[in-house]
Amino acid sequence: MQKILMRRSPALLLFLLVGLAFGTKAVSADSLVEEWEAGLRGALLTSYSGSVISSNSSLTTLRLCRSGRFRLEREASWSADGAAAGASQSVVTGTWDVVAQGPSIIVTYVTDSGESGGYPVYLQNDGRVNLGGVSYAVQRGGAGC
Repeated sequence: MQKILMRRSPALLLFLLVGLAFGTKAVSADSLVEEWEAGLRGALLTSYSGSVISSNSSLTTLRLCRSGRFRLEREASWSADGAAAGASQSVVTGTWDVVAQGPSIIVTYVTDSGESGGYPVYLQNDGRVNLGGVSYAVQRGGAGC
C-alpha cells in the first residue's frame, strides 16, 4: 500500500515544476483536494478487464454522486472449456470524499454497512483516472445521481 500512496501524476509533477520555474505560487493540498472533488463529483468511472485466453472478464462501474453518495457495481464471469463457468454481480453503496494525506490525494469511503477505507487517486498519462491501482475511464456528469 505504501508504494501506491507515493505515486504521483506525471502531469501534476510537470505542472508543479513549471509553476516553480515561472515563479507562480505553489499549489496547496487544499486546492488539489478541491480540484479532485470538482472533477469527480457527478462522474461515472468505468473499468473493464478481460482475457480471451482464460475466458474471464469483469466490468466495474463507480458512480460518484454530487450528493457525496456512491454506487459501486461489479460484474464478473469466467469459464473453462468443457469444465465449468460462473458469474457474479455485486453492488456496494455509501458515501465518499476526497482528502489529502501527505503528498497523496485519497478518495475515502464509508459503505452503508459501516466499512470504511480509502484509495490513492491520480491522473494517468492517457487521461484515465487511477483509483487504488485500477485504471478508470471517466465520464464527467455521467453518474446520473
